[in-house]
Formats: sequence, structure tokens, C-alpha cells
Amino acid sequence: MDYFEFLDQERALIIKEPRCPQPWINYLSNGRMHAFVSQAGGGFAWWKSATVYRLTRYRQHLAPMDGPGFYIYLREEDGTVWSPSWRPAETELDKWKAIHRPGISSFEATYNGLHAQLDLWVAPDHDALLWELKLSNPSNRSRKLDAFAYVELSQMQWTDEFNWGYYIKYMLRTDYDEATRSVRYLFHHQSHPNISEVPLVYFAGSEVDTWCGSREDFLGSYGSESCPKAISKGNLNNRGISCGEPAAALHRQLCLETGQSHSLRFALGVEPGALLEPERCKQAIDGLLPTLLSKEGFDEQRERCEKWWTTHLEKLSCSLPEPELQRMIETWSPVNTVTTARFSRSVNATAPGIRGIGFRDTCQDMIAIAYRRPDWALDKLRSLLTEQHADGRANHTSYPIEKSPSNESLHSDNHLWLPMLAHAIAVETGDPGFLEETASFYTNKESATIWEHLMRALRFTESHLGSHNIPLTLRSDWNDIIGKFSKAGRGESLFASFQYVYVLRQMLALAQWSGRNDDADTIREWLHKQTTALDACAWDGGWWRRGFDDNGAPVGSRSSPFGKIFLNPQSWAVLARVGSREQQEAGMAAAAEHLLTDAGLKILSPGFKTWPEESNPFSGYGPGTGENGAIFCHANTWTIMAEALLGHADTAWEYFRRLVPENVIHRFGVNTYGADPHAWLSNIVGPENTRFGWGNVVHITGTAAWMDIVATQYLLGIRSELTGLRIDPQIPTHWTGFTVRRQVRGHWIHLKAKRSGHQRLQLNGHIMDPSQSIPWQRLAAENEIVAEM
Repeated sequence: MDYFEFLDQERALIIKEPRCPQPWINYLSNGRMHAFVSQAGGGFAWWKSATVYRLTRYRQHLAPMDGPGFYIYLREEDGTVWSPSWRPAETELDKWKAIHRPGISSFEATYNGLHAQLDLWVAPDHDALLWELKLSNPSNRSRKLDAFAYVELSQMQWTDEFNWGYYIKYMLRTDYDEATRSVRYLFHHQSHPNISEVPLVYFAGSEVDTWCGSREDFLGSYGSESCPKAISKGNLNNRGISCGEPAAALHRQLCLETGQSHSLRFALGVEPGALLEPERCKQAIDGLLPTLLSKEGFDEQRERCEKWWTTHLEKLSCSLPEPELQRMIETWSPVNTVTTARFSRSVNATAPGIRGIGFRDTCQDMIAIAYRRPDWALDKLRSLLTEQHADGRANHTSYPIEKSPSNESLHSDNHLWLPMLAHAIAVETGDPGFLEETASFYTNKESATIWEHLMRALRFTESHLGSHNIPLTLRSDWNDIIGKFSKAGRGESLFASFQYVYVLRQMLALAQWSGRNDDADTIREWLHKQTTALDACAWDGGWWRRGFDDNGAPVGSRSSPFGKIFLNPQSWAVLARVGSREQQEAGMAAAAEHLLTDAGLKILSPGFKTWPEESNPFSGYGPGTGENGAIFCHANTWTIMAEALLGHADTAWEYFRRLVPENVIHRFGVNTYGADPHAWLSNIVGPENTRFGWGNVVHITGTAAWMDIVATQYLLGIRSELTGLRIDPQIPTHWTGFTVRRQVRGHWIHLKAKRSGHQRLQLNGHIMDPSQSIPWQRLAAENEIVAEM
């Protein structure tokens, strides 16, 4: 079955079949008000945090899946009910498609000659999810129908609702404001962590005849979303509730003559301060809705939404011989990085949003944002610094909106991602001034400059080295379950060591660039110490080891019964420039020999046995799943980067090509892979498992940021450095070349990469040394660069 196609000129994913293997979602957001919507109209909305400000409900793990959502019901004169999004009515339609674009989702359907289009987006200027229903009647007869818009409302705090909803459903009410045609919803549970911010929720329509504020009244006893009892009557009961199960439904009766069209507009939004400033809150909504719900108001907000995304995406474009690669690089990777920058690893169709903001996750996400919006990345860096302790370590997760205590779990890597983010901001702005800014540490008892924060991160690692002078694993490194080998606290992580060397090299460059010569000398000493330690213990003869357990035995070695070889040490040895060229090449070759599958490289091999074969297993993950032998896409990104740095253009592009979701779907089939065709995912179940090819944890994954970085900076080869612009395109042997247009530091770069058989670099007609970066002062506003390979 042909489920989907891409329209690249419109930056659109067209979904042709609503019954996808799982929800294929699109995120709609202005940075405060958020929602996701699936191809079948399922999804939910939240404000700021899906944990404490969840506005509508959604079944993350329950059947029937992918509901509730943002639902439109159209009731014909004969009683037939259908939906533009197919669900919830599930009536078979004459024509149907769903369209996901950056920031906007649409549904187009035709039933018995009547055409309906539903568009959803979040207003950039207001915290409201906007719905526009456009109806047109091209048939030769008039059509009378009733239109209903419906959402099921939530009790705000997801965990409280899950645990205590049967009590706190008495702490809410819904009513209706006639003047603004809006259902108002107030949840007044007094234990909310941010009681001064608790919002008044509204669901308003441009034209309303009847309304309902109760799920029980709308669905009816034992009723379902597919056939609510209230709709069968053709109108709603005009009643709210002062306790119970909240919902908001609006109804409008319509008659469309032949050739006539009509639009209905709806807004689901919030105004904070409902409990402490109820009158001000109400007045704000009263003043907003007449303008917002007007045609002009909707058109303006849609235009502004589209403009935001155009501005963000136009900063890099390319022309490649393979369209499936080009569309991921130009459109869907940067869209995905905005998602991870906003939601970390928190919310998708299977993740409820309670995970908080991962420290290392967010550092990595913002590295990808830095080359498009360095101001956003810098703001996030400032926030992250407040989660670092004075001794240099960093919290694992934080909950800034929820006001919950941060998770202080001690990992060997969290703090090491901070300098990488700072370096990315520095190379993209060229301004060292931010390093002098002051930021507090987690306890708020001490402050220091950003530079000192970064130095303390290095000192923490330097003061937590094991018997091999390799960083202690502590709770874990990037791989959460590697801590199994360090229960006694003596295990060492070679991955953390490679990462430490990589960071030391970046910090040395920053110190020299910003004139911090004393710190440069100290960093140089630490760098020599760590590379010496790696030279002494990291090489296993054919590949790089993963680490050492509490007893000093190597992990990721030919002597290991399971997990003989891990992917990450092979790639990070190249990134960190550790060992000889021969060792780096051998490690990457070993990874290809032992880890490569039809869908990318496994994270380790062979997978560790688990229960019941092993009573004290490495992991609860079965072999071939998660971090125990899955194709861990996040880890594959660093392998692509390493192959590009080694100049292996064919291999680097092939590894990238294998993980492009569209290609994986074509290889395994849409029902095996299951996941969205337009977003990166965390991992694919590996061949040691019977579900080989199944995609997991889509959208909210570090794969997104690193695929964006790898593709734009290492495969296309336009990479900012502190002293200049590096041009190093990787051109596969079966391509004649490609072109790239990218904005960097206010300069537009027009790169033409050509395969010619000899190496040459031209900047605006002048020959340059291809092995050197182009000094920033040599760049003009518009630059034509020709790189021949």
C-alpha cells in the first residue's frame, strides 16, 4: 500500500492512508503553547509543560490508540456522521489525505460530494491552537449539515490525574461565555506547583449555536468518540459542569447551496492567572477572542507561523542527486531539531511528557540549533549552567516549569557536553564576550563566569579518574546502562575518555582564541595526560575497547563473551584524533565488519543475554533492542561524522542513506518499520530480535541534532571554525557533485562541490589552499566557493 509521498516544493508530507501502523505526528508550537497531531486527528495540547499544564487528554499506551484528539464531526441530514481527519467517526470517505508541513497540519476529505478541509496550527502571538474548517459544496444540490468541534479536557497535572483523578475531578468546572462564544474551563486543585500561573482554558468558535462542557453528556453512557450520543440529536445541551469529566464541544448548523463555501474558526487557548486574578484573566480573553477569531486574525497568525518556519529553514538549502537525502537535510532534519530543542526527550505519541529536560540531551540539541539561531542556543546554555554544581558536575535532568527537584544522578558525561555547546556558539557568532557572562551554580550559593563553569566541568573529570587514568563511569556515561560494569564505583569509561579528549581540544582552541593563555597551558597538560592514558590501554588489537569494569577487566574486547565490540569507541577515537591513522581505520573497518546491518550499525555485538538465561544481566533490554544491540541511530551519527573526517565519502553517505526513514521503510516495509517517514528516531530493533526493522522513539531523539550537524557540516562540508570557515565537502564517487547555500555569521555561502579528480578551492574567483580554513575576514556578504575534489 502506498501510504505517503513528499511534496518538496511545499515542504509537505502527504499521508494517503489514515490507518498507519502507528501515529505519524506533527508538532505545532510557538515555544509556549504546544500540541502534536497525528495523521488521523489524534493528539493533545499542553501549555509550557505536558506534566503540569496538560490541556487535553491522550491515550499514550491504551487502546484504541491515538485518541482523543482535535475532532470535527460533520452530521448530514440523513444522520451520517463523518470527520475530515477520518477519525473519530471512521466513516469511509470518497477522498482523503492528511498533510504535515512545518508547524501546520491539514486534513482534506470529500464525502458524497461535499469537501472539507481542516487546518491546525498554533498562533505565534497568542497561546492558542487554531482550527480552521473550510467547507465547500461543488455538488448540484444544497447541503444541510451540523458541524461539531470537540476536545476532551485534562486535569492539568498528568501524574496527579493518573493517580488521583477520581478525587480531584470535583475541583473543576466548565461554563460558557455567550459574548465570545467560548467554553471556559477552570481547574482549581490547590496543590498545583505554580498556582499563580494556573490558566483559564477556553475553546471558542467564530459561529456557535449550541455547546457542551461535559464528556459524559457529549459521549453518553458507554458512548464512544466514534459515535457520540449528543451528535445523534443534532445539537448540544448547553450545559457545563461543576465536577466530573470535562470537555468542550461547539456546534453550528449550516446550509451550503450549490457552489457555496463556508469557514468556521475555533481556538483552544489559555490565559494564565485564573485562580489569583480571575477577573483580569477573563477580561484578557474577552478582549482577545473577537480579533483572534476573525478571518483577518486567523490569516495573520497563519502567515506569521509560515514566516517563522521559512526564515528558519531558508538558512541552508542544497541540491543533491538523491531527493530523499535532500529533503531530510533541507526540511525535516531542521524541523526535527526544533522539536528536540523545545521538548528534549519528553513528548510524542508514546511518551507522556514527564521526563523533564535532559541535561546532556539539551546540550546536544542546541549544538544543532546554534548554526541557525545562536541566540536561542546561548539562552539555553545560560539556563543549563544553573543545573551545574560548583564542583563541575551537572544534574541529569531538570524540571524548570514543574518546579520539581532536579535529578542529581552522577554521570561521567553530562558536564562534558557543556563545552561542546559553548564551542558551537562561539564558532557561529565569532564573539567571545559571552564567556565573560556570569551564571549561578545549581545551589545558587556561588556564581562564576561561563568560562569558569566550563573549566570546572573539565576539573571534575580530571579529579574523577580511575586506575588507568581514564574517567570513572560513575552512574553511567552516554549509554545509560553501561553503569552495570561500575556498581562498585571503580569502572572506567573509554567513551567518556574519548569525549574528554574531544572537549579538551575544543577548550584549548577556545582558550587560545580568547587569550586565556594560563588556562590553555593547563588544558594542554590534561590533554597530554589523557591521550597518553588512551594510548596505553584503549586499543584491543583490532578495535577500541569500551571501558573497564570494577575489577579492571576490559569491556568491549575480543576476550568478552558478549559485547565484544561497541560502536561508539571506534567513531570517537576518530573524532578525538586519538591513536594512529592505521588504528582509526582499523577500528572503523571492524565496526563495519561486526556491526553493519541493512538498517545501519548496531551499537554493540553480540547482544548480552538477559533473564531468564542470565540471572544478573547487563540489561533488561533483550538482545537486539535498545542499548543492547539495536541499530542505535544516535550512535550512527558519530560514525558518519568519523567516516567523513577520514575522507571516506562513499561510506559516510551510505551510512546516512541507510538511516533516512523513507529508505528504511522501502527496505523493510511500512508495517515492519512502523515509525514516521519524516523524522529521525532513536533506534531500530536489530537482527538478534524477531522484530528486526521496527523503529522506536521517534522525533524526540538525539539522532535529530547530530544528523543535522553531520549532514550540513561534515557531508556537505561547510563548517564554522573559530578562525575561519572550513570547506570540506564529501562527494561520493557516483555523484558529479552538489550545491549548497548556507548563511553563516551574516555571510551567504554558495558552494559548488564538483568531482574533478584534483583538489582545488576557489573563493570568489581566487585560488585558496583547500587544506586550510578560509579566514573570516576574506568573506564578503555574498560568496561563491567552488570546491573540486
